[in-house]
Amino acid sequence: MESNVSANLPLLLTGATVIHFDPPRVELADIRIRDGRIHELAAELSPQEGEQVVDLAGRWVMPGLVCGHHHLYSALACGMPFLPDAPVDFADMLAKVWWRMDKALDRESVELCGLVGGIGALRVGVTTIVDHHASPNYVVGSLETLDGALDQLGLRRVLCYEVTDRGGPAEAQAGLDAHKQLLASVPDGWRAVMVGAHANFTLSDDTLRACGDLAREAGVGVHIHVAEAAGDEVLVGEPLIDRMERLGALVPGSLLAHCVHLSPDELQRAYDAGAWTSHQARSNMNNGVGYAPLQHFGPHSVLGTDGIGGDMIAEVQAAYFRSQEGGVGWFADRFLQTLHAASTFAGDKLGVTLGLIQPGAQADLLVLDPIPGPPLLGENLANAIIFRFTSGMVRHVMTGGQWRLWDREPVGVDQLAVDARARRAAMALWRRMLENDQAAR
Repeated sequence: MESNVSANLPLLLTGATVIHFDPPRVELADIRIRDGRIHELAAELSPQEGEQVVDLAGRWVMPGLVCGHHHLYSALACGMPFLPDAPVDFADMLAKVWWRMDKALDRESVELCGLVGGIGALRVGVTTIVDHHASPNYVVGSLETLDGALDQLGLRRVLCYEVTDRGGPAEAQAGLDAHKQLLASVPDGWRAVMVGAHANFTLSDDTLRACGDLAREAGVGVHIHVAEAAGDEVLVGEPLIDRMERLGALVPGSLLAHCVHLSPDELQRAYDAGAWTSHQARSNMNNGVGYAPLQHFGPHSVLGTDGIGGDMIAEVQAAYFRSQEGGVGWFADRFLQTLHAASTFAGDKLGVTLGLIQPGAQADLLVLDPIPGPPLLGENLANAIIFRFTSGMVRHVMTGGQWRLWDREPVGVDQLAVDARARRAAMALWRRMLENDQAAR
C-alpha cells in the first residue's frame, strides 16, 4: 500500500469492509473517489484509466469522526505548573488552572496548540473539530492563526472565540471582533465560524446580547458553555435558558456545551429554539461538576472532549460506562447515534455532507486495522465500538480525498519539527504563567 498525497488524483479503494453509522450496517465494497468526494460505492469496481488503486485487503473503513466540543488551546497544558493549593471546586479550577493558562497564550503557542492538538486528533481518527478558543492576550487574529494550523493538517474545523467580560469591556469587544474577518469569508467546506461565548456567569447582559446579535447578523449560532456547574445559574441569579431567551442569545443552530444542571423543561426549550447540546463525560467527571441528565437530551446532541485530547472512541466509551453507572437507560446504539450526530451538526455548518460513505459525501475516511473476533455486523456495530474498538486501530486517515495520516504518521507535516517547537513553546508558556502569578502577588 502506497500513500496518495496528490490533491485531485482519482482513487479507488478496493477490498474494504465498509462501516456505516446511519443506519448501522457493514458491507464489503470498493470505494471510488473523485474531486474529494465519494463517487461510487459497490462491490468489485473495475479500475479506470489514470486511477490509483489502493488494496485495503479487508481493512475496516468508516467515516471520519467529529469532535463536537473541543478546546485546542489546552494542547500544551500537560505538565504546566499548578498553584500550591489544589482547586477545591470547578470555579477554583478555572481560576487556578485554565484562566492562568489561557492568559499566557501568545501567537506562537496558539499556532502550536492547533498543530499539536490537530495531529493528536488525526492520530485517533478525528477529521473535523468544533473548537471553542480563548487567549485573552492574543484575541484578534487568534482564530486566523488556529485556522492556518488546522489547514496545514487538512482538518475541517468549526471555530469561535469565547467572548467574556472577565477581562473587562475592552476584552469582550475584542472577542466579538475576533470573529468578524472569518465570518465575512466565503465558506469553502473546510472552515465554518460560530460566535463563541464563555459562560453566562462571565458575561454581562450587554455582552451576551451582543453575541446573539452578531450570530443572527451572520446567520450562525452561538457556541457557549451552559450550566456546566451549578454555580453558573447561582452567580447569574436567573435561570440560564430564561436569560438567553430574554437577551436574544438562544439563536437557532447554537451549541450549548455541558448542560449538566439544566432541567428537562429547559433542555426541551433549548431544542425547540433550534439549539444543539454537547456532552463531555470525561471532562464532567474530571471537574466534578455532576452528571448531565442524558435521559432528557434529545437527538440534537453531540459528543465532545472539552479539551481532553481528541479521542472520540475513548469519549463514547467513557460516556457509555458512566451512563450505565448513572442508570440513564441509553443503550450502545443511542451513543452511536450521538457520536454520528456531530457529523450532521458540523456538516450543516460547513455546507458539506459528513459522516456518510455514499456517493456525494465528502471522502473523509478512516482505515482501521481489524481486531480478530466475532463477525462485525450492523446488529452488533454499536456494541463493538463500545467494547471492541480502540483508537489504536486507526492506520490511515483521509479528508477531502487526500491522505492526512498514513501508517499512523501525518502526511506533509514535519512532526519532529512540530515537536521541537512545541516543547520550546510549552516551556515559554509555563514561564509566562509563573511570571504572571508573581506579578499578581
